[in-house]
Amino acid sequence: MLEGTYATASKGATDLTLKSIEIARTNTNAGFDFVTELLGVKSLSEAVELTSAHTRKQFDAFMAQGKELSALAQKVATETSEPIKSGMNKAFKVAA
Repeated sequence: MLEGTYATASKGATDLTLKSIEIARTNTNAGFDFVTELLGVKSLSEAVELTSAHTRKQFDAFMAQGKELSALAQKVATETSEPIKSGMNKAFKVAA
């Protein structure tokens, strides 16, 4: 039971780490793209418009990423606790 729980928790931690790295890479690339575009503006109003658009886009991305991470964390927690739950159910059935 403990081996199954550990294996599931380990895989879940790896999945969460990989998703976090993917999100960090996406956000870093978006930041570099924004700076590249910002260097090409010709007026202050264009810079303000670009900054506003980028901020809105990143806010939406952060919200979506947060939901993704939350759903993945919930999945990992559920999968990790399942072997313990099954083991406890079996133990109670045997005891009863």
